[in-house]
Amino acid sequence: MTNEEIFPGLIDKILRTEISTDGHITVAELNTHEANGYLETIDTNTAIISANLIGKIKPSHLNPCTEQVGVNYDPNFIYNPNSWLYISPSSGLKKAEPLVISWCSGNHTTLSIDQNFLSTFKLTPRLTKDRVFWDDLTRPQYDIVQNKLLSRYDFPYHSEAYVRINKNYLEDYLYLRKKSAIQIFVIQKDIQIDDSILRLLGSQDYFSQEFKQYNIRLRKLESSDKVVRLEVNGYKLLFELEEGVMVKRQELVGHYWKGIEGIVTHQRARHELPSEYVYVLDEVLSKYESDEGYEVYPSSASVHYRNQWSVTHCQRIGKNGIRIEVKRLYEGTPYEVIDYWNKFSIDLSEIIQGENIAERAKRLTQKYFLFGRIFSKLFSDICQLQFSACDIITLNEQTIEYTGWSQFSDYNSIAHHINFHSFSKEQFISRCKKLYILIGENLKEKSLRKIINTLGFPVEETEDYRGIKLLELALQYISISHESGLDPIRNKAVIVQRALDIKGASSLSRLFALNSIRQLDAHKNTDSRKLELALNNFGIQSGSITNNYADSCERIYEGLDFMLSEINTLLSNIVLS
Repeated sequence: MTNEEIFPGLIDKILRTEISTDGHITVAELNTHEANGYLETIDTNTAIISANLIGKIKPSHLNPCTEQVGVNYDPNFIYNPNSWLYISPSSGLKKAEPLVISWCSGNHTTLSIDQNFLSTFKLTPRLTKDRVFWDDLTRPQYDIVQNKLLSRYDFPYHSEAYVRINKNYLEDYLYLRKKSAIQIFVIQKDIQIDDSILRLLGSQDYFSQEFKQYNIRLRKLESSDKVVRLEVNGYKLLFELEEGVMVKRQELVGHYWKGIEGIVTHQRARHELPSEYVYVLDEVLSKYESDEGYEVYPSSASVHYRNQWSVTHCQRIGKNGIRIEVKRLYEGTPYEVIDYWNKFSIDLSEIIQGENIAERAKRLTQKYFLFGRIFSKLFSDICQLQFSACDIITLNEQTIEYTGWSQFSDYNSIAHHINFHSFSKEQFISRCKKLYILIGENLKEKSLRKIINTLGFPVEETEDYRGIKLLELALQYISISHESGLDPIRNKAVIVQRALDIKGASSLSRLFALNSIRQLDAHKNTDSRKLELALNNFGIQSGSITNNYADSCERIYEGLDFMLSEINTLLSNIVLS
């Protein structure tokens, strides 16, 4: 067996470029760990060099530690901070550009990603206890760089420090720089002496030979005649720039959209399809609706991410569709964003006809605002109080109209899309909770209690009532006045007594039913009877529901809309003498 046949077994997997499951490549590392019962220390860094210099690298010269200009306090010394990697004596390799800067202070070594890489993609730091993550907030994409900066040396261990970079961003950086990435490394570990090691050592205590991309050194240890110290200096090519082949992905890759023949690229969208539209399922919004970092406009389905990008010129079509201008979509929208929207591409024929959820939510909310205005005006006159709509419900309609509905969180949460193919019981109950927040929790108990007390309802009977129960009494008061002809101002005592005697049906029965639903646990089968009774208030037969609550959710919106319409009509029909 020749030396060249022995070497591959010694270096094992050293020359393999490993990409982690999250798409990151380790470009620098310092760490000591156990391997086969022995300690192994790895020290790596990555140099950015021209491709034509790769063949001139001398493995025996490699050193992963960056060199810096020495500090000199002589008044005539001009200090020009600089860092480099010494790879080989050849021109261009004496001071190769490092992708990671390193320096030692006492027994601490710091590994820090080069600032030029960070500024190229305008990455933003996010700090944790012992690591720094660099994010691309323009898209957004997170963990572009993972940097554990500090390694502490406590003989014989180096604690772990590393720099890992997202593969796609590293490829783009090399394309922009017209360079190749070469990882250089020094690995030291103890290994047992076997026949192949004895062959290399012969009668010597030390062996050294340079072979292809690495230099191997073996040294016997004084502490044991069965173990030798192996040191490997070497390099491996991470990425090589191939002139004329690597092009920006945005120019190479396009999308197939249903309804448009052929592939759509940025070039074609802007110049050949100026008046074309594509259609997507409104399920595309789920990613953005659940993340406060995005601003979603439910009425149009447009999405804005800070001041970085937006998908605009949208229009909601039917119950589940969004129409988008192709030209506008490809103007300044990041490729990754277009790629995501493309996954939801549908043909125009796949759109379900009917009113979309944003329209339902807005109409329901506007009727709630109208209720606040009519109710406050009516009972201010009856009770001689100075109540405005904001005294009855906590929402300020004028402020919302001024700032825009997209800033109105209670509306946004009930305008989230409904997946008509799969809307689970858990999602249904969650949506009922959000509907109750809008209508039930925005009622001002203090103002309603003052109205009830002024009308003459006994305090001892109403002191435990909350918002919707107090509202129910007020509405019963108005209903009795309307149906009996009793004057709501002069005949208060009579109306109050009749209201207290009423049992059963209520104009707020659907709101009470909604409250019952939102208190359910979607994972408990014991609540099935309670859910069935609540659904009956909305005319929904629980037996007709399989595992999809989409239609039932729509019926809840319709039922609440009808309830508010009836209440507003009742309040409007009262004429004070």
